[in-house]
Amino acid sequence: MRLLAGICAAGNSGRMGFDKLSTPPSLHSPDTLLRRAITAAKGHDILVALPPDTHPYFASRRAILRRRDAFVCVEQANDGLSATLKCLAKAAISGGYDGLIVMLADLPFITAAHLDALVALFETFEGTQSVRAMSQSGRDGHPVIFPVSLLPEFDRLTGDHGAQELMAKYGVKRVEMPSEAATWDMDTLEDWRQM
Repeated sequence: MRLLAGICAAGNSGRMGFDKLSTPPSLHSPDTLLRRAITAAKGHDILVALPPDTHPYFASRRAILRRRDAFVCVEQANDGLSATLKCLAKAAISGGYDGLIVMLADLPFITAAHLDALVALFETFEGTQSVRAMSQSGRDGHPVIFPVSLLPEFDRLTGDHGAQELMAKYGVKRVEMPSEAATWDMDTLEDWRQM
């Protein structure tokens, strides 16, 4: 099955006060959060959702991408995650993909192996069911794979709640990951220090 890995990297990093996606977390870890997400998506077509080119973080995030990494600017990025999901869904539909892998760029410990486990279950259901990563402690997390049949409904999404309502309405199969990687995001300075 052909899946588009959509990496959500259009946010403002508002709670951090700096661009967390393009700043190396330490001298001992020179790779950035955005680079880690792109690396985790290897083997899939990638589309990185960036803020508009007038945004102060656009240039630093764009500089992380390789020449072969496709990107789209989310003009309404300030409307929340829903604007990014709409852009990614349209790209997956127009590209003839069987599904969309939604990846958050601020989950530093997601790996290609995590994606492989999700894809295996998605293919088991022949691309008809959404599939979601779940942490070892039982909390819903990311990535999430959505079947192409569900993507037109992304047009109805609003705000920063993502696709929670769609998953509640249509159901989702969960894959338990052997760690907390699916829910360990970098939202605060304390998260950053712990990384």
